[in-house]
Amino acid sequence: MAFLSPAWLVCLRLSVAAIVLFGYLVLRGIFLPRTLQFWGASLVMGVINNLAPFFLIAWGQLFVTGGMASIINANTAFFGVVVSAIFLRPEPLKLHRVIGVILGVLGVAAAIGFDALEGASPSIIGSLAILLATLSYALAGVWGKLKLASWPAIEVACGMLICSAILSIPAGFIVSGAPSLTLFQPAYLPQLLMLAIGIGVLGTALAYPLYFQILTYAGASNLLLVTIIVPVFAVALDAAILGQWVGINQLAGFVLVVVGLAIMDGRLWPVIMNWTKGQNS
Repeated sequence: MAFLSPAWLVCLRLSVAAIVLFGYLVLRGIFLPRTLQFWGASLVMGVINNLAPFFLIAWGQLFVTGGMASIINANTAFFGVVVSAIFLRPEPLKLHRVIGVILGVLGVAAAIGFDALEGASPSIIGSLAILLATLSYALAGVWGKLKLASWPAIEVACGMLICSAILSIPAGFIVSGAPSLTLFQPAYLPQLLMLAIGIGVLGTALAYPLYFQILTYAGASNLLLVTIIVPVFAVALDAAILGQWVGINQLAGFVLVVVGLAIMDGRLWPVIMNWTKGQNS
């Protein structure tokens, strides 16, 4: 929907998700905490985990394909490991994670294009915006673990979405002005409804309770490792549905990112170490 600006797209996503999740809590008879600590932490989480990264990614995708955006977005895991090691004692930066981070950074650089990094083209600016969003996600993972882990996952998700949805409305007017009246024409309502269900309900309202549940049990760095599967599906869907195929640089970067994530996850590392020992024996 070309007439829906990135700022209002984010507002739609957050508002729908907040309404759906809050409605679910009301039906279940669950009341959100009324403490300043909960709402203060939820406000910060809403900005760094929703409002800022959602807008940066939506705006960045005006200049890069969805597949490319997903490859860059995988950098969330690499930032997450580094940030978690700095702020969370139970999640130290071990050797295999350092190697994974290095490979991941090289992969993202390769996907963007080493030559492009020297210029200021729209594609590089869009790529850097998405890269900045991944740093915001990483910081959010740590913030959530430190400040919000003591509350039930669904309450945290709802509080965060309410805060970010409220903030997204004035942000939309400031960044993009009033939304287009085209949105309210009957011919576009089915598209708007499908968009609201796709990104608001399925992609946000249903996803975030799972996000905080995993964050509680697995930790910030392990949570962000799920980005290993995002580029696989995004690149495939981009090619199949939109006909947007990745180039050699993006493919090479994609491979480096996946290998880096697999090593950082810890499952590939023992295989490499056993192979190395076998070569030296």
